[in-house]
Amino acid sequence: MADIDDFTREVECIYKDEQYAVRDNGAVFRYPRDGRRPRKYDNFWTFGKPNIVHGYMEIASVRIHIIVATAFLGPKPTKEHVVDHIDTNRRNNRVENLRWVTRLENILDNPITRKRIRLRCGSIEAFLANPSLLRENELPPDLRWMRTVTNAEAQVSKKRLLEWAESDKEPSGGSLGAWVFNPSEKSTQYPQQSQVSALDTQTDLLTEEGQLGVWEYKQPGFHENDQANTLQDEKGRTLNLVLALTPGAAQVRVFFDDKPCEYPCTPQHFDGNPLAAYAANLTDDAVFWRNQTGDRAYSVAKYGYSSDGNSLIVMSRAAYVWKEQADGDSKPVSITQLGPDEYDKDDLPCSLTKVTYEQNMFIHKRIETGFMPKEYLEETFLDCIS
Repeated sequence: MADIDDFTREVECIYKDEQYAVRDNGAVFRYPRDGRRPRKYDNFWTFGKPNIVHGYMEIASVRIHIIVATAFLGPKPTKEHVVDHIDTNRRNNRVENLRWVTRLENILDNPITRKRIRLRCGSIEAFLANPSLLRENELPPDLRWMRTVTNAEAQVSKKRLLEWAESDKEPSGGSLGAWVFNPSEKSTQYPQQSQVSALDTQTDLLTEEGQLGVWEYKQPGFHENDQANTLQDEKGRTLNLVLALTPGAAQVRVFFDDKPCEYPCTPQHFDGNPLAAYAANLTDDAVFWRNQTGDRAYSVAKYGYSSDGNSLIVMSRAAYVWKEQADGDSKPVSITQLGPDEYDKDDLPCSLTKVTYEQNMFIHKRIETGFMPKEYLEETFLDCIS
């Protein structure tokens, strides 16, 4: 098991206006902001917490591998660059396992990823001729084998995966985690139920722990299934959508037990462009989203159109804070009930949503699952509208 104090180098860096101390084993320490009281994740070393959606380690919704890369490898070279986990273990944030690459380099320069593309698409040439083959053959990856690792474990796992990438053998059964990390396992045995057949990209989706992949529906002509509050296509197949509480609105299902929400900005009557009618309702601080019980809401912070004009990208901000009650429990309290000194608007979590209009329905899809600091979502917002 990885020891947080087992490291060789420690440096400091600034990332997204936060100051961190960073170790080469992938651990980070976040400093409090000047003149402010320490926050929940300040003043202690951590490898982070794995995000159940994409598997990356995070501290307060900020991905740790980007902090480590920034500290040891320098800032992001260009907008097109991403951090590549060389051994494809998203929880191995040791500095030697990270590198800045473009998205195309991430696919073509990593032999492990190239092998997965060949398994998925038939050949690299087929992928380059038609990149949509990846989505057509998309499979949710197995993230269960991934973990923080010691230096020795990192070397073993990378060696095993490179052996697999260079071989002509197909997976034949077994446990990926045992095979990757256990030196006693024969290197010629390749596990079947594993991540080795799934492409390791930042858009991979997850199906464990009650999580559904956010699959876009593609079939026209859907209708409501009253019993399950879901939507079906014209052939009766269930789509990954939930009918919202607001007429004319639906939401992409993320969790199995997702409840329908309200989207008050959804236009009920309009002429012409439906997205333009929706945008006209996105005034500053208008309620964009409200949960089923009505005790939590997010208001409009800003919005923009995608580059193709086919969707709206909406950044919304929490309109409530959690307050501890006399009995020790916490409950959400609207900021309209608070004084200006009781909350900091800049510290309110935010959310990004894509709104499209399809088959006479406004579809709401969360771009990032969960609610995050505004500064974390700013870059994603700009990428979506550029």
